[in-house]
Amino acid sequence: MNWYKKCKNNIVTNETSSRIIKNSGWLVSDKVLTMAIGVFVTAVVARYFGPEQYGQFNYALAFVSLFTAISTLGLETLTVKSIVDKKVNEGVILCTSLLLRVVGGIVLTIMAVIIINIIEPGNTNLQMLVLIMSFTMIVKSFEVIEYWIQASQKSKISSLIRMSVYVVMSVLKVILVVKGGNLAHYALIYTLDAVIVSIALIIAYFQFREEKSAWKYSFSYTKDILSQSWYLILSGLMITIYMRIDQVMLGSMMSSKLEVGIYSAAVRIAEMWYFIPIAIITSFRPVIMKNRNINEEKYLKSLQLLYTIIAWTGIGFGIVTLILSKTLVSVLYGVDYLEAASILSISVWAGTFALLGSVRSIWLISEGLQKYTLIFMGGGAIVNIILNYLFIPYMGGKGAAVATLIAQAMVAFFIPLLFKETRNASFMILKAFKLKL
Repeated sequence: MNWYKKCKNNIVTNETSSRIIKNSGWLVSDKVLTMAIGVFVTAVVARYFGPEQYGQFNYALAFVSLFTAISTLGLETLTVKSIVDKKVNEGVILCTSLLLRVVGGIVLTIMAVIIINIIEPGNTNLQMLVLIMSFTMIVKSFEVIEYWIQASQKSKISSLIRMSVYVVMSVLKVILVVKGGNLAHYALIYTLDAVIVSIALIIAYFQFREEKSAWKYSFSYTKDILSQSWYLILSGLMITIYMRIDQVMLGSMMSSKLEVGIYSAAVRIAEMWYFIPIAIITSFRPVIMKNRNINEEKYLKSLQLLYTIIAWTGIGFGIVTLILSKTLVSVLYGVDYLEAASILSISVWAGTFALLGSVRSIWLISEGLQKYTLIFMGGGAIVNIILNYLFIPYMGGKGAAVATLIAQAMVAFFIPLLFKETRNASFMILKAFKLKL
């Protein structure tokens, strides 16, 4: 247990650890509640609609997600960095980011509706689902307040908001099942969630902000941030493609949406544990970025520590999920979804690679190497599309799971090895699995 003692000592003696743990504690509390309620409610909804209709909803959601990735304009990490650096007034940063996201959301909502009408001309139910859910791209523009929360490490604010709203929305979903609602009603609840969260975040910001700078749009800041973010816009699309294209291709290549429903149930369970590493990554991000400007040794040490925590968290949850896959599926979703167990045994390992890639993205931004993000994600998207095309006709959902796992491993570890500037990221991942802190 020597590695455990070293890990504990590393955290305890770190002067910034208490703040990270406190901040991530709120994030974890938020996600524990949403996971506990969400797993139950999702299972109830999935059982109610059945694999076919549940698959149709998830097909629409995956389709909209392809556009949502672009609507964020790659602003999250860059905006957090801008607020931390304090080279531009906070009000200018947030106001400009908000307007950019609103414009992007409107354009992409229109595009999503037009394209779904072209590729699914006779499916009016699917077209309606896409229309309703696409509207969230505009509404979620107001979530730029999350960037301020991350930079200020005030996760208690957003956690309380999201926990409260999530409970209310979960109750509405159960009422939908009891009252015999349809998929359109379910999609409306999805959009209403975004509306309420956005309003609450805006109110919270103006009540709790410390810097009272006026909100102003800046054309010069727009040019500066977009000149840096276009790599992230395209890479965001690429990462969404290789994360979501499996469901889109399953729905398009199979004769019905039933396979998408089975696959989505497996993915939902595989993602249950993500709340812990995501909370940790979110809390570490501003600390690592600050250390980059202060102390190189502390910067690399905190980065390596984050890699190690994420790697072994993934291994732990992966083993547990592998052992309990059939039990989890049967208890949560019932016998109609039992085929999801074999898919789950594959899908759960893809998450570890995806989260390690999220850690690497912090390093890329800090080092000014974000252009490589596009190369990595583009390579992963191409690999995933090709493998899905080859595997899905013969293996169905299992083929999609294998394709995604291989693509995630390529993006997180193998593709960065091809470039001298990014090779160190892969070496840090290897070191993380050795448990030498």
